Amino acid sequence: MGTMLDNAVVNGKAIKDWTIEDHNIALDTLGAHIYEPFPGVLVLGGGSKPYMLKVLTETENGEVESELVDGLACYSAVPFGHKDPVIVESVKSFIEQMATIPRSISHSYLGPWLVKLQEFTRMDMFLPKNGGTEANEAAIKLIKKWGKNYGGKDGNGIKDVPVIISAKNAFHGRGFGSTTMMDDELSRKDLDPLLPGFEHIPYNDIPALEAKLKEHDGNVAGVFLEPIQAEAGIFIPDEDYLRNAQILAKKYNSLFILDEIQTGYGRTGADFAWQLYGLEKPDLITLGKAMSSGVLPVSCLCGRKDLMEMFEPHSEGSTFGGYPLASFVGLLTITELEKRNITKLAAENGKYLQGILAEVGVKHRDKVAEVRGKGMLIGVEIYPKFNGHTLSMNMLKNGVYAKETHSTNLRIAPPIVIDKFGMDRIADALDKSLMDL
Repeated sequence: MGTMLDNAVVNGKAIKDWTIEDHNIALDTLGAHIYEPFPGVLVLGGGSKPYMLKVLTETENGEVESELVDGLACYSAVPFGHKDPVIVESVKSFIEQMATIPRSISHSYLGPWLVKLQEFTRMDMFLPKNGGTEANEAAIKLIKKWGKNYGGKDGNGIKDVPVIISAKNAFHGRGFGSTTMMDDELSRKDLDPLLPGFEHIPYNDIPALEAKLKEHDGNVAGVFLEPIQAEAGIFIPDEDYLRNAQILAKKYNSLFILDEIQTGYGRTGADFAWQLYGLEKPDLITLGKAMSSGVLPVSCLCGRKDLMEMFEPHSEGSTFGGYPLASFVGLLTITELEKRNITKLAAENGKYLQGILAEVGVKHRDKVAEVRGKGMLIGVEIYPKFNGHTLSMNMLKNGVYAKETHSTNLRIAPPIVIDKFGMDRIADALDKSLMDL
């Protein structure tokens, strides 16, 4: 079904008549080159099933419409897939009521959403934001505020620059604080001086964490980790890593913070990945992506009451954080997750999908080093002599959209509602793609 803009004339041609080349020229000449999109393919919309995408592809016979299995779900942001009737009809109905209002006046869904967030996350208070990096930026501010006031050995505040410890190969977003919290060289290139007071340690390495805490004894305000390193290649920590990290943070009077932006909302087979590892509730967690079922940017900083109350009027804010549509969709998403038992489905589907992908990996043991994951967040690690981007391109040719990360890992995280037929298609595409690698 078209939209009212399909016939809008841009650059002398109706948008519906633009070719893939027209789109690529516009992107290449007018868009900042921060992504490398797959060449020769254009997404037209959702496909015939929730986990399918309708695409236009360049072939020898011209441009042809077909369908792809969405094996990425926009980095876990689309748990229900595309064109979900409940989400779509509810959003359409809601936006007929109003555009937006500022946070200086309340509205009918903000309070109910916050109550539902408290029930779902088990955290105390919430700061709604938009993109995930904004939630992490707010967390960094709060960690520093707490460190200045209550950190240190005696709990009377850190006199020097409060230190935040994060992990190497982590991904926390694109804000300045989030970038400083990562050690990715390309993200940090030419940005010096970055924020002071950040230290990086190897992930899943308790001795390294303890050594860093001792090195900065009394000056560490927070330990900020991903429960599973997704962007780094779906790295799963040892069963006791996060628990021991939390114990160490408490021992050194430091906050323990988890970035659940990709792993939250049922993706790993638990509502939140920290629940897989026998932890106490973290001091802070950051959420995003799936919070809105993928229909608009919604994120949130969630935390202990005594911490969150350190924010005061005008010390933080957001034009669209918690605005009416965001609150409505946020509440709707949790309601539908619970109603459809999505977390349990992610555990069941993840067990099946990881099993059949592991079988493919064994078949191609000369190319596949490991298949690992939790729930519906799975990585296929290939040996360094092979090229992950080539594998991604092969998957596309075989009808599945999945994307490499860190050159040797294929991330597979389809909509949680995918059925057995769709998961079998992913495994079949991987088999064929590895053959051609």
